[in-house]
Amino acid sequence: MSAISEELRTEQFVMSLRGVVPYVYEQAWQSVLDGTPLSRTALHRGPDGLLRRTLRPEARFRLQVVDWRATRAEVQDARLAERLAGESAAGLPLDRAPLMCATLIRRSDRDWTFAWRFARELMDRRAGLRILEEAADAYAVLLRGGIPRGTPVAALPGAASPGGPLAGLRTRGPVAR
Repeated sequence: MSAISEELRTEQFVMSLRGVVPYVYEQAWQSVLDGTPLSRTALHRGPDGLLRRTLRPEARFRLQVVDWRATRAEVQDARLAERLAGESAAGLPLDRAPLMCATLIRRSDRDWTFAWRFARELMDRRAGLRILEEAADAYAVLLRGGIPRGTPVAALPGAASPGGPLAGLRTRGPVAR
C-alpha cells in the first residue's frame, strides 16, 4: 500500500441484483463513466507533498466477475464479509484511473452481489448514488437494444438477454484508508 492510499478514505456500496448479464452491466458502467472526468482521474503526490489530480486521456472500468454458486449461502456470506474487509484494507491503486474497484459475484443462477468501492476524494456518497442510478438506467437501455447517453457506438455490447431490477442496496460508510 502506498503512502497516498493510507491517507484516503473509501466509500463502499454493496447491492443485491437479480438476473444480471455481466458484460452488459460492465458496458453500462463504462458508458456512465465515459461521460465524466471522474473516471479518468488519478492521484499523485507533488513535489510539495500534496496530492494532485491528474486526468488520463481515457480509463477502462474494470469489473471483476466471480462465481460462488458451488458454495453454501452461509459460506458465501462469510466470504463476502472477508472480501469487503480485505478490499478496504488493501486500498486503491491511486496512480491508475478510475479510482474505484468493482466486483460482481454470482451467488445463484439468478442472484448476484455487486460491490463497488471508490475514493472519497473522487466523489461523495451522494454522487456515488447518482452514478449507481445512472448505471442502472444505462443497463436498462442496453438491454432494450438502445444506446445509453454519451456512449460511443464502438463500445456497445452485442445482443443482451433480459435482466432484473435492482433488488436492494446497502452501503458501508467511509473507511479510512
